[in-house]
Order: sequence, then C-alpha cells, then structure tokens
Amino acid sequence: MRQQLFEQQHRQAWEDLQGWLEERPTLNPEDVPPAYRQLCHHLAVARERHYSPALVERLQQLALRLHQRIYGERGEGLLGALRFLWQDLPRQVRGEWRLVAVSGLLFFGTWIGAFLLVRADPNLVHLMLSPEEAARYVQMYDPKTPVAGAMGATRDVMMFGWYILNNVGIDFQIFASGLLAGIGPLFFLPFNGLHGGAVMAHLTNQGLTATFYGFISGHSSFELIGGVLSGAGGLRMGLSLMHPGRRSRVAALREGARKGARLLFGAVVLTFVAACFEGFWSGNALVPWKAKVAVGLAFWTLLALWLLLAGRRGR
Repeated sequence: MRQQLFEQQHRQAWEDLQGWLEERPTLNPEDVPPAYRQLCHHLAVARERHYSPALVERLQQLALRLHQRIYGERGEGLLGALRFLWQDLPRQVRGEWRLVAVSGLLFFGTWIGAFLLVRADPNLVHLMLSPEEAARYVQMYDPKTPVAGAMGATRDVMMFGWYILNNVGIDFQIFASGLLAGIGPLFFLPFNGLHGGAVMAHLTNQGLTATFYGFISGHSSFELIGGVLSGAGGLRMGLSLMHPGRRSRVAALREGARKGARLLFGAVVLTFVAACFEGFWSGNALVPWKAKVAVGLAFWTLLALWLLLAGRRGR
C-alpha cells in the first residue's frame, strides 16, 4: 500500500488520539487503549514498509506520548508537575475553552458590570457591602491608616499564609460546588465577581487609586485566572454528572472529576503564586504604584500567552 493511501485511511484515528492527548472530547476513555494498540500496529507497518522518516517520527512521538499518558511514565514529583503546568494544563484549558469562557464571563462579566454601576452611582455599593464593610475597605487602603501588629518579614510571612488559606479555600469552594449539578459555580463565580467589582469601584470613588491598584495589580492575574479555572473545573464535573452520555453516571463523574481536578490543580498553583506576590511584593511601599501596575499588566500578558501558546509543539 502506498504511503498516501495509508495516511488517508488512518489520519482520522491519529487525529482523534492527538485530540484526546490535548483533552479534547475526540475519544471516550474506554476507546483509548484499543486505539493506542492500533497506532502501535500502524507504526510497525510504517517502519516495515519504509515510509517517510517524517511519518515514522510523527507516529513514534504520538505513540510515546500516549504510552506515557496511559501508563503513567511521565514521571512524578517536581519535573512531572512542571511538565504538566507548561504543556498539559494550557492544552486542557484550550480543549475546555467553552467552559473556561463561560466561567470567565460569569466572573469577569459581573465584575465589570458591578464596577460600572457603582462608579456611576456610588450608593449602589451597599447592595453588596454593608456600611461597616465599605468603611473597613476604605480604612484598609487609606495611606494614612497606621499599620498595626508585626512588621517587616514577619508580617509578610503571616500575610502570605493568610492569603494561601483564604484564596485556595475559595478555589476549592467553587470547584467542589460543581457537584451540585454544576449549579454551585453558577452562583459563586458571579457572587465573587459582583463583590470584587463593587469593592474596586468603591475604592476608586474614594480616590484610593494609588494604594488600591498598586496593591492588587501585581497578583491579580494569577488570583483571578485561578478563580476562573477552578470554576471551569467545577462546571466540567457538574456537566459530566448531568450529561453522562453513553457512560454510567458514576463513570462520567469520575472522568469529569479527573479533568476538573487538573484545572483545579492549575488554579491552586496560580493562587499560590498570587499569594507570594500578595505577601511579599504588593504591600512593598518602596516600589512606586505605577511600577507595580506595569508589572501587573506584564503578568496578564504573559499568562494570556502561556494559555494560548504553551504546549502546542508536536501538534
């Protein structure tokens, strides 16, 4: 058989396996092992018939990636985690782009809406914040407010620990609420978005631009994108539960939870990075607030490029 006809007959099967590696719904989990064995047969045939080195290399790389994925030989520990973050997570985000888009719209859409409304009518902030809460936020970011308690490195470490506990807890809350038929993220994402947008507009209305934006800009990209990914993970789990397809509900939930947990892991890592900047960089009074904003914008750009481009090699 000529190579051209060989490729035409089996190209779709190879593309389906490639799609499964990239977390696209091209194959059901139970269909992957036999498809992998068929691929190994195709590789052996290509070698035996001396097809082009480019085709043999393509099939060999695809078979190797599948073997590592199926049999867990990618390696564990730090190297495996770094490989996941650099390659697999961006691929999964792109593969689940619809759920990520829904999660982002629920979160950022309500955030922007609340910000615009409170900017237009400052009294609307009390729909989300009590007068005591609104005053507390103003006091928190007022540069005239004296800093109480531990200072220096001790305070930074304490705040870092608090940010980890609080923000990772929010990620887990959003993700786990997906078990409620996917309804949980549909509530928690807009709620957090409304709260964040109202606070941002309120502090902007109070003229606390330098202290507020200088503080949040450095870590905002990691923290907020982490929230969106945890929401997408929860939606994936809820959607698998409600629409199992040809699988049993338990099997579908197990698969949905596995995919969702990978998004949650990425969210937790981003939240950890955010806590590092929030504890040790955001409150640093020696750095001008405009420089902090510039760094924050650079982080938003780099994260967007990472999610859009990382892991595309070998496609």
